[in-house]
Amino acid sequence: MPIDHTALLAGSPDEVLAVLTDEVFLRDVARSLGAQLQGVSAEESDDGPRTAVRLLVPTTGVPSVFARFVGREVAVVDRRSWTRSPDGAHRGLLDVQAEVFGRSVAVRGERRLAAVDDGTRSTVTGEAEVDAPFVGRQAEAAVRELALVVLRREDEVLRRWLASPA
Repeated sequence: MPIDHTALLAGSPDEVLAVLTDEVFLRDVARSLGAQLQGVSAEESDDGPRTAVRLLVPTTGVPSVFARFVGREVAVVDRRSWTRSPDGAHRGLLDVQAEVFGRSVAVRGERRLAAVDDGTRSTVTGEAEVDAPFVGRQAEAAVRELALVVLRREDEVLRRWLASPA
């Protein structure tokens, strides 16, 4: 199930990326989601910044048809690796994984940060995938909607961080 989300943000792509890869910011996003943080890492590699966040996420908002299968919370691992484009933009590969009753749930895609006149355009594209026969497409639609909720919440926290004086 395709995911497509765009946001305009204050600050340059470098400034936005610096916040997105800040360990304290990642903790702030987890808190805003009501998730229990189990681990976070933000490191610089030769190719660019990498982050990994392990969360125990409440399943409030999951459609009732799936709620009885997923329980009250789900363990999620969110990994992102970033590279710089020759034009000064940044590209982050997103890999979000969970397992529910032995079935894999994944959101895979990319986030692009590109300079625009008033700051940065953040564009997230990807796919929600659920390994569940018979209900896979319905479950993917639910995962897609949850991914969009998470992206909007992350953007809210990001805007707050970008508006704060350094």
